[in-house]
Amino acid sequence: MSLSSSSSIMIVLSKKVSPSLLRIAEECVVKAVNICASKYKFSAEEALNELGVMSIEVGKCGKKTEKKNVVSVSVAKPSFPLPYNGEKNGECCSALRQNNGLYTQCPGARRGESNYCKVCEGQMQKKGAEVPEYGTIEMRKAVGIFEYVDPKGRKPVAYTKVMKKLNLTKEQVLEEAKKLNIEINEQHFVVPEEVKRGRPKTEKEPKEKGTRGRPKKSKKVVEIEGDTDDLFATLVANANEDVESEDAKSDESVPVKSEESSKAAKEAAKAAEKAAKEAAKEAAKEAAKKEKEAKLAADKAAKEAAKEAEKAAKAEEKAAKEAAKEAEKAAKAEEKAAKEAAKAEKEAAKEAAKKEKEAKLAAKASKAAKEAAKEEVVEEDDEPDVVKKIEFEGKKYLKSKKTGIIYDYNEYTKNGEQVVVGKWNEASNKIEFTATEEEEDEEDYEA
Repeated sequence: MSLSSSSSIMIVLSKKVSPSLLRIAEECVVKAVNICASKYKFSAEEALNELGVMSIEVGKCGKKTEKKNVVSVSVAKPSFPLPYNGEKNGECCSALRQNNGLYTQCPGARRGESNYCKVCEGQMQKKGAEVPEYGTIEMRKAVGIFEYVDPKGRKPVAYTKVMKKLNLTKEQVLEEAKKLNIEINEQHFVVPEEVKRGRPKTEKEPKEKGTRGRPKKSKKVVEIEGDTDDLFATLVANANEDVESEDAKSDESVPVKSEESSKAAKEAAKAAEKAAKEAAKEAAKEAAKKEKEAKLAADKAAKEAAKEAEKAAKAEEKAAKEAAKEAEKAAKAEEKAAKEAAKAEKEAAKEAAKKEKEAKLAAKASKAAKEAAKEEVVEEDDEPDVVKKIEFEGKKYLKSKKTGIIYDYNEYTKNGEQVVVGKWNEASNKIEFTATEEEEDEEDYEA
């Protein structure tokens, strides 16, 4: 089965999609193509190359390639089929693949503890078979290279026929095998004896000289390899054999071929050719149908992969929004904590300023007391200071007759302390009060 390069599947994904999601999408497509290849008998690797989705390893055993952002990867494989060389690769699937009739080991990687790859195991489970359709590598290794017969009685095709079909030379085959370090048995290059089809020839008596009639035709030998493309050749060959058999019978019975027998042979050949054309047409129609089904399956797989990728992208976007929301919440909490810290710092600074003001007020009061004490000091020979009780603005005070200093009446009468509150101004006939503690607090706060 061949696929046009114009049918390449393009998977367009958002740049936000992580590489793991892209790999999941590619694996879905590869899985779908492998299943179609197994069912409809075409090369999965060639189909994947044509579709442009070979960005991951396609089940080649013993090959672990690093994932890269490229369209295809290089896989060590022959450019054309090579024959069975009598060896077994323990890392590969134990099932045999038809491989152009050569019956070689499946190159797929074994699945876990199973002896088979995922595709071969799935086919066995679907058919309810205990062994693969073409047998196992252990079964083939148990007999000679050219003696194997599969569970349905089919034998491998001679490699010389594959070479002839693919126009390969011995030198080309040896050179390709040398690249892969494979040694090919020389018996694969020996052309087997051809077995002629049709009825065996019967011994005839030699004809006399001058016998009339159409000269006997030599039988044509047509190689049949079981492919759909050879169906037309098979039917034509069978028709030629039937015509030759009729000619042989006619030559034995009648020296001169009659017009009726010639007409019957032509009609038989014509009927055979028509039947061959019809069969070839049906085969081509069936092949086109299978190709269309494979393409639809691949398209469906691609759509499913894109859908899953889109779903994953939405989930990732939702997670990103949730993360942004949590980050915003954390930022608000941090901002609130910063405000609380600034407020606490401001309160501490205010408290320190208050204490500093109190200390200043205390120092002022101490200084005022000292000055008052100095003013009260009098010489021994002076007359003692006499105070008298006065009332100013509804409040009682003590006034010195000598200095005019005003004392707090209540403090003196209760505690016996002379607390200076101001001085009498004779010009304005008023008390000039000294600054109180509350007034000083207000002045300092305003400052």
